[in-house]
Amino acid sequence: MNSLPENLKIVRVQQTVAANAFTMSDYICCKNAHKVWFLINHAGATDTDITFALNEATDVAAGTNAAVTATFPIWEDADAGTSSDTLVRQTDAASLVIDPATEGSSLSVIEWDPAKHTSGYDCIAVSGSGGNASDTVTIIALIEERYQQATPPTAITD
Repeated sequence: MNSLPENLKIVRVQQTVAANAFTMSDYICCKNAHKVWFLINHAGATDTDITFALNEATDVAAGTNAAVTATFPIWEDADAGTSSDTLVRQTDAASLVIDPATEGSSLSVIEWDPAKHTSGYDCIAVSGSGGNASDTVTIIALIEERYQQATPPTAITD
């Protein structure tokens, strides 16, 4: 039986930061990816909405980049860790808005299929806008590699 790191490449693309300071995670290269899931941990209940979306780029330096307009699957546990551990499938969309006044701390999952990249693009990142300085955001990417191996290739370089 394989272990988690042999089945999914794990990359922290955004260290914990004040929600209002979050604008863009690190880009990851999807050349070897079959699927990518971004785990977004939003902690805090200060009532300032924060919007998450995806941006694609031609390389991890993001010299040429653009907002993703394609929709993608989203799951959310709107009361993560308090009274719930259930991720609820949301309507596919091109962005996710978290309203801390009604959702509190939340755990969200955005699924990206690299086949949806615009031609010439193969890198992806999470963008953000809004949020409150009292709330925090952390983002982890789980990458399902096309070919599983004991030491998956890097995703932070092209």
